[in-house]
Amino acid sequence: MQPSTSISGTIRVLHVDDDPDLADLVATYLEREDERLRVETVTTVADGVARLDESDIDCVVSDYDMPGRNGLEFLEAVRADRPDLPFILFTGKGSEEIASDAISAGVSDYLQKGTGTEQYTLLANRVINAVERARAEQAEQRHLRAIETAQEGISILDSDGEFIYVNEAYAALYGYDRAELLGEHWSLLYPDRDTEEIREAILPSVRADGFWRGETTGLRADGTTFVEDHRLATTDHGELVCTVLDTTDHRRHRQAIADLHSTARAFIQAETAEEVAEIAVGAVRDILDMPANGFHRYDEADDSLVPVAWTDRTEELIGEPPTFEPGEGIAWNAFASGEPLVYDDIATNDDRYNPDTPIRSQLALPLDDRGVHLMGSPEPAAFDETEVSLAKTVAAHATAALERVEREQELARQNERLATFTDIVSHDLRNPLNVATGRLELARADCDCPHLAAVDRALTRTETLLDDLHAFARAGTATLDPEPVDLTTLSRACWGHVETGRATLVTDAQQVITADRSRVQELLENLFGNAVEHGGDGVTITVGDLEDGFYVADDGPGIADANKDAVFDHGYSTTEDGTGFGLSIVREIADVHGWDLRVTDSDAGGARFEVRDVELSGP
Repeated sequence: MQPSTSISGTIRVLHVDDDPDLADLVATYLEREDERLRVETVTTVADGVARLDESDIDCVVSDYDMPGRNGLEFLEAVRADRPDLPFILFTGKGSEEIASDAISAGVSDYLQKGTGTEQYTLLANRVINAVERARAEQAEQRHLRAIETAQEGISILDSDGEFIYVNEAYAALYGYDRAELLGEHWSLLYPDRDTEEIREAILPSVRADGFWRGETTGLRADGTTFVEDHRLATTDHGELVCTVLDTTDHRRHRQAIADLHSTARAFIQAETAEEVAEIAVGAVRDILDMPANGFHRYDEADDSLVPVAWTDRTEELIGEPPTFEPGEGIAWNAFASGEPLVYDDIATNDDRYNPDTPIRSQLALPLDDRGVHLMGSPEPAAFDETEVSLAKTVAAHATAALERVEREQELARQNERLATFTDIVSHDLRNPLNVATGRLELARADCDCPHLAAVDRALTRTETLLDDLHAFARAGTATLDPEPVDLTTLSRACWGHVETGRATLVTDAQQVITADRSRVQELLENLFGNAVEHGGDGVTITVGDLEDGFYVADDGPGIADANKDAVFDHGYSTTEDGTGFGLSIVREIADVHGWDLRVTDSDAGGARFEVRDVELSGP
């Protein structure tokens, strides 16, 4: 079996355009832009539909105006059978009406053709981003299916305390159908005498600590009650995740779940796949009391499952775990099928790897396309439903951790490449820029040519672009050096670094935040510069506190509602001389800190940039 392609593998693109020469040109440029892209071209919608039936395609790029069926009709045909397949409309015939119709039909992205080769770089980026989003959503759906099959009751409530998700186990625990609970308030499931305690004591504790565990009394649909083991945790978006077990039948399950929750932080903090494997093996051994278990990772280069971590008991029973080649053993069967395999006795199972193995009970849990986690016992029928369910929970945590580690490692590599590229470009362009600037001064001394002023402006803009490009690349790197930062002190220091003219700074902030000082300085200086640029040198800029962060506001002309979603985009600028990097640098700095950045209107009618989810060091 070949594993499903990750974003680091090949991305198969189908390009449909009735101009074969243009289609071939686009394919050539896309494949040059990124070695992962492989482009197939056809010239009609009918051929495009046929090619989708014949090939595994990761993204469709289509023209709009074509003979026969147009791009929107093609999109509708694709969405009928493949609602999640990324589809980008790449057309020279653009209008607001076409864009609106494309969005309504479910287009992933919309891009107008240009005249320069830069459009192919932009198109390549749009394709990669669309495929990455689609694959991330597919991974989330797999995790959701794992939650659906969990034996413990799991629900999610919005900030108003109403159910936005419940799994079957949760609804069954209270005697309801799932549809009956969605949109209902949590108080439906608790006796009136207990709801006040939940509101006044439990929920404030969850908001303060992010987590709460204890026993509560559940109220079933038929009016009966039961004591439930209850866990509550908050999400970054203000939602509440509830895990509930009936303590009557799940004492052991309850304790194991609690212990597994304690390992969730370890999974989150793991930095390598080897660390993830060690955590998973230890959790299954110590929490689930399965002393013989091992973790195999898929090696794409050798097309094999390689042992990464295993317990001492495993080595006592079978020696050092083997490497599994395609088709070998129960381990490969689980990996290839993507389905958990549970055997009460493998003594007569022809698929067992070693006919002389002392293992009788076998549990093999696939980790998507990343490997397999094996549990065994010399006793037959050693694993009950509860243990299998808990082992699946560990596997789900491990799979999510492996995905996160891969994303972070790839992001680090991308950031390193970006920084290296930017340094090279900046260095190699500085010398000729300095030469051109010097020659310009000599030319001005020798003659009075009216064109020299335009040359001066162009060179100045080039230097500004180089500075902003270097700042943007640095802002997106993942390396931070957090320390306590006094916002008022830093704001006043930043004010001296920006050309502010007659502008005024008001520093109401009392917050001391934990952040990288140099990055916060870049963020503030860019926000100050943006306010002065758009509000004039008489603008008043205020830095103030938020409950979970800070804001920078001004009394300038503000930002139109239609533009608020676009102001952080790379290249967006409303001024002729603007580079469009300033606010995108602000966004990158916020993202790398894990902050939530948003723009709204200030009390004075200007712009207000709010930075939330900031770690506070103290008053």
